[in-house]
Amino acid sequence: MSTHHAVATVGVKAKLGLIQVPTVKPVSGQVRVRSEWTASTPLDLHQNDGGLLVQHPQVLGDGTAGTVVEVGPDVKSLNVGDKVFGFTWRTQVEKAHQEYVTVDEWLLAKVSRVIHAYNIC
Repeated sequence: MSTHHAVATVGVKAKLGLIQVPTVKPVSGQVRVRSEWTASTPLDLHQNDGGLLVQHPQVLGDGTAGTVVEVGPDVKSLNVGDKVFGFTWRTQVEKAHQEYVTVDEWLLAKVSRVIHAYNIC
């Protein structure tokens, strides 16, 4: 299985680490997105500084924006090349602070052509 880089909390109040994680192939109803934009949130701070709901090492980030690079079976509204954004927080493979996220299609939305035309994304 191939791997990619991810930013993770590696210990309570420790410096963030760059780790290798599996690149997960999408299954039914899922897509893989190349994560091109994310931001840290207060939850990331609480997870790193306080160990809130964390099992180290844990990939951080829950807001993803990027490009669909692979679609699994039964995906209905997204295609390879679509620019998307979403709130992806539930599992390690969904977390945003990594090169690729594999996520259920329903957690993402397409970026409007108008917004994309102005190069906001």
